[in-house]
Amino acid sequence: MASSPRTAMDEDEVSEVISTNALAWLVCSAVSILANAWGILSVSAKQKKWKPLEFLICTLAATHILNMAIPITMYCIITLRRQHSSYEWNEGLCKVFVSTFYTLTLVTCFSVTSLSYHRMWMVRWPVNYRLSNTKKQAVHTVMGIWMVSFILSTLPAVGWHDTIDRFYARDCRFIVTEIGLGFGVCFLLLIGGSVAMGIICIGIALFQTFAIHAGHKADKNKFNVPTIVVEDAQGKRRSSIDGSEPLKTSLQITYLISGIVFIYDFLTGFPILVVSFASLKYDRSYSWMVLCVLWCSIAQSILLPMFLWACDRYRADVRMVWEKCVAIMSNDDVDEGAPYKKILPRRNRHVDQRPDPLLPAPLELHRGRDGDGPLQLQLAAPRAPQDQPCLLPRGEPPTPQAPALRG
Repeated sequence: MASSPRTAMDEDEVSEVISTNALAWLVCSAVSILANAWGILSVSAKQKKWKPLEFLICTLAATHILNMAIPITMYCIITLRRQHSSYEWNEGLCKVFVSTFYTLTLVTCFSVTSLSYHRMWMVRWPVNYRLSNTKKQAVHTVMGIWMVSFILSTLPAVGWHDTIDRFYARDCRFIVTEIGLGFGVCFLLLIGGSVAMGIICIGIALFQTFAIHAGHKADKNKFNVPTIVVEDAQGKRRSSIDGSEPLKTSLQITYLISGIVFIYDFLTGFPILVVSFASLKYDRSYSWMVLCVLWCSIAQSILLPMFLWACDRYRADVRMVWEKCVAIMSNDDVDEGAPYKKILPRRNRHVDQRPDPLLPAPLELHRGRDGDGPLQLQLAAPRAPQDQPCLLPRGEPPTPQAPALRG
């Protein structure tokens, strides 16, 4: 075909450009893994009580760790190995890379959108947010995000791709147009919709924050939520629902989530949209597309720990992180050495504390003093209900109260 020389030349150009950046990608990936791990530990050390927003932030950081540790590191190592040997991509490795890379890319995009949505909900409708089971909803959101992302991103591996020119036939071409039109269109729509929703949600949150805290004529008491304490019948405190955040805390969290959303949109969301749209329009991939996608993914994963460190609410020093790790380890040891009664179910503990049932005295056969007399039958009469103790010592039979019947 006439396009074969041009295609081969383009592939050589892409391979040369990628080879010059592979080592830098590998080093930046290692830095990103360490930085995001430190961010998770810092958030855990600063928070005594986990909230949905902190859970979503840690989930986003964990997604960055997985993205850098699995697909990016795999791509860099194989690229570096190809420089010094005849090693090449194969079908299995390429499918694993494409599936994990696009799964984690979609998870990152949806997680950022979920952060902006929760922040908008908390600022715009604070009463409804605090009265709802937001922790459970956050867990279900993360599970749904992973399920949808995994299903869509594994479809190219099982056959939803261009069967005429497969993306793993020559090298590992992971730009969406190389995989197939159907996958590319679905990926483009999901990324575009998620980015648009994230911008809308964080815009509403910023507007509401400025309208309430900037001294406007808004009714501030309308959005103030008191602390709700749940008590039992005896007046003991069982649980509580936090009230409105302090002004400083509210502004810090809103600015943090806004920074995360805008950095992701401008460093990953929009570049991936441009690359995907251009590749689908011209039905080919260029070297700058590969560089753009990989560098943007690495850059936004490194910037998240910096934003967490810049926020005083989540900035922890080495001592706090170390104490948190020691506390977690000590709690595990205590749980492992706890007595059995602490891990019994509530019903079993209740049964275990019941008094021993009063069993009837056994029948006894006795002979006379000389041992030659007839057999005598002793029958102990049961106690009256009011005379029975509440708890009997284990292993001691009840003493008979009535005189023995001899026969």
